[in-house]
Amino acid sequence: MKYLEKAESILTRVLEGIASLCLLAILVLIVILVTLRYVFNEGIVGANEFATILFVYTTAIGSAVAMGRREHISVDYLVGKLGPGLRRWADAGALVLVAAINGVLLWQSFQWIAVTGSYIMAATLLPRVVVQVSVPIGCSLAIFYCFVRLVTTLRGESGPGAD
Repeated sequence: MKYLEKAESILTRVLEGIASLCLLAILVLIVILVTLRYVFNEGIVGANEFATILFVYTTAIGSAVAMGRREHISVDYLVGKLGPGLRRWADAGALVLVAAINGVLLWQSFQWIAVTGSYIMAATLLPRVVVQVSVPIGCSLAIFYCFVRLVTTLRGESGPGAD
């Protein structure tokens, strides 16, 4: 299973790079927009919409990476009181539940995109599918990370907070 963990590591680095570039682009874009607005009383049509699109993708990618690192929000007070064997099964159950929720969101997102994806955004004139596809991307990545964590958890190689 080392190949799975290596693939996860490579994917995480790539996704972190993409998210970092998106954040950098948002920062540069916002600084430019603020400078244009308050110094030159000008703006760029569609720039706010584009910054929002970048933010949505950053969130989708970042939440999946957080899932893979077990940095997501969780309350493990009761699970922390369990012994190692039961805790492993509780962790596995939680991962299956999170993967199932993401699976439902993934499935529903395709129907949502089919209905509204062709609508045009006002400022950029791009179809809404450009933004909406971030949902299936984020859900698919989260499912992948849940699968990897489930395998390592059941093998006893990791637990909550493990690196």
